[in-house]
Amino acid sequence: MGQIYVITQLRKHLHLQQESQMQNFNSYIRQNHKEELTIFLKQNYIDILLISETHFTDTHYFHIPRYKICHTTHRDETAHGGTAILLKESIQHYELLKYEEESIQATSIKVVGFPYEITIAAVYCPPRHNLKKEQFETFFQTLGPKFIAGGDYNSKHTLWGSRLTTTKGRELSKVIQENNYSYLSTGTATYWPTDGNKIPDLLDFFVTNGIPSSYADIQPSYDLTSDYSPIIATISTAVVIRKPTPRLDNVKTNWETYRQIIQEKAKLSIKLKDYKHIELETNNLIKVL
Repeated sequence: MGQIYVITQLRKHLHLQQESQMQNFNSYIRQNHKEELTIFLKQNYIDILLISETHFTDTHYFHIPRYKICHTTHRDETAHGGTAILLKESIQHYELLKYEEESIQATSIKVVGFPYEITIAAVYCPPRHNLKKEQFETFFQTLGPKFIAGGDYNSKHTLWGSRLTTTKGRELSKVIQENNYSYLSTGTATYWPTDGNKIPDLLDFFVTNGIPSSYADIQPSYDLTSDYSPIIATISTAVVIRKPTPRLDNVKTNWETYRQIIQEKAKLSIKLKDYKHIELETNNLIKVL
């Protein structure tokens, strides 16, 4: 499935979610994916959905009731690449110029109903183009002083959590650092290849400007079916209160005592005879742990 970013706008928050890679989009989205998205939008109170690599054309795209769609096709007008934004009809906004380069395709809107104007962009950078710093800069300069641009940049860098750093990722990191931009990333894999010879990696994240980090949060999501997992970013007008990550230990945990207890009580040399015996000893080991 193709990249899908979702922005839910509450009174004081913007929630952005991204889900990725729509294979065979034109034939499949109109049936399975459209139904899935409609349910997802309703259940999660989604206001704005950003999609990249849509495979839309000027005559092949979809509509969802009570939502407006803005989309950018590939410049050759065939069904590949492209981006789109789906947003509630009640949201005050206007569409910016479409960005239709071979190396970067983006759909951007300016949301004006929020306490401040903010540009939201769905971005797709095809993997075969080796983008340079200047090309990224030219695009970001079209978005204004406050923006959040999410998509599949196909730009890997350990800075935002990828397994490795590619040339394109290094160029994008230069732009972010030199222009004092920020990024929102889960730091975990967003692409789960079906090919066993490929390794999961992080490809999808957001680049932001003019939004303090304390007013933003990001979490992974697994709500939509795809080989790309969604990510949800929250943009708030107040400081985001983050829940602490659950832990199994604290500063008072005595690991040496714990190690001794396990060594004394865990029976690891027992011969397991049957299913009931396996279940019994498993429960005993859990109690020890």
